[in-house]
Amino acid sequence: MQTFAPPHHRSTSRLGLLRRFARCGVALALSTGAIAAQGETGFLRGQGNLDVVLSYNLDTYDEFWMGREKVSPAGVGEVDRTTYNLYAAYGLNDDVDLILSGSYVESESDGTAGAPDERDFQDLVVAAKWRLLRRQYGWGEASFLVLPGVKVPLTDYEDNAITAIGDGNVDWRLRVVGHAQTHQGFFASLETGYDFRVGDPPNEFPLHLQVGGTIADRVTIAPFISRINAQGGTDISDVPMPAFPTNEEEYSRAGINAYVRINDHFGLTGNYRTTFDGRNTGDVEGFSLGLVFRR
Repeated sequence: MQTFAPPHHRSTSRLGLLRRFARCGVALALSTGAIAAQGETGFLRGQGNLDVVLSYNLDTYDEFWMGREKVSPAGVGEVDRTTYNLYAAYGLNDDVDLILSGSYVESESDGTAGAPDERDFQDLVVAAKWRLLRRQYGWGEASFLVLPGVKVPLTDYEDNAITAIGDGNVDWRLRVVGHAQTHQGFFASLETGYDFRVGDPPNEFPLHLQVGGTIADRVTIAPFISRINAQGGTDISDVPMPAFPTNEEEYSRAGINAYVRINDHFGLTGNYRTTFDGRNTGDVEGFSLGLVFRR
């Protein structure tokens, strides 16, 4: 079972190397948990361990896809969305984590349409990550996890405007994660599944891939790519223009996560992301900065 080595332990065994790597890899997963678009990894916290991340996230765009056509109307202008996120994960045992995430969002536009600024608490996400299978090999280990969860709005926020801070919808999520990590400090995690969305937004099929590695038991770097496919829905260009939550919102994004372990209890995390394809969504570019606390 996966545990974490004491701070002074410098084992050179294969199990010891995996434990040391996990200290950075688990915390890197926190930076992705704060941003749903990057997905979860297969790292677990271990029984009784608590990880908490406070993050600041800024996303901006001045072009968006109206259906499949990219436009830049003066009425929309530049849209900036700032998110303050609290993410926590607790190890119920060595194979199960409980995950909680909540956000406060501020959104504004400088377009000529004069869309009002919006700011409110957004959504709460509650999930469990359960490792069903784990196998050791000469090169490292592989595991398979299930990740059921639910997303619920925290307030009755605006969901049908240029500056909407969310879709105002309840999502039931059933996801799985395939994960592999080597003794040398490299890993790959693939998350996919299906999101059943109650109400107007169409159901979604998410796909998130991360690969990365840890240097000197302290710095972890992990590029990622994400794709969201919506199962039907409307286009912004439809006449008459439909409500935003009904749109078939899809996107492909790529970026890079980074984590620096200060000590066994604190670390810093960062993220850069950009959108390279989409439908009924903004051509978003953004970054995140966060403080990680581990107990």
